[in-house]
Amino acid sequence: MSTVGVPIAEAWERAHKDVVNDPAAQKADYLLESIGPRIASAALGLADARQLKRWAAEDIEPREHAVALRLDAVYWVVRALAPVYSPGVAARFLRSANPQLGDEAPLVVLARADNERAIAVVLAAARAFLEG
Repeated sequence: MSTVGVPIAEAWERAHKDVVNDPAAQKADYLLESIGPRIASAALGLADARQLKRWAAEDIEPREHAVALRLDAVYWVVRALAPVYSPGVAARFLRSANPQLGDEAPLVVLARADNERAIAVVLAAARAFLEG
């Protein structure tokens, strides 16, 4: 069940498909518009939003593998949570302490994630939040 009308399983699967299919520019633009430049750049481990805005404007892919992984993860989380709750709830999820992450905020965990395993724990926490 969801609060906005999109079933949880459908939202999660659709978000995964979007992560696989959408280019980095579209992901960057969506994150800038939905959760804002400060939260998006913090979750990606960027010092500020200039790089994120450049990806969106110039259709550029992140050069670093870890940053590309984080972009995909943040996009997946927001694309899954926003249609079920709202973009505002997705932003609050990212910046709020999470018991499944040792009471750290998902954006803090993501910002320092450098491999798929580190990102998987945030995706699991987002899925648990959706199902919770």
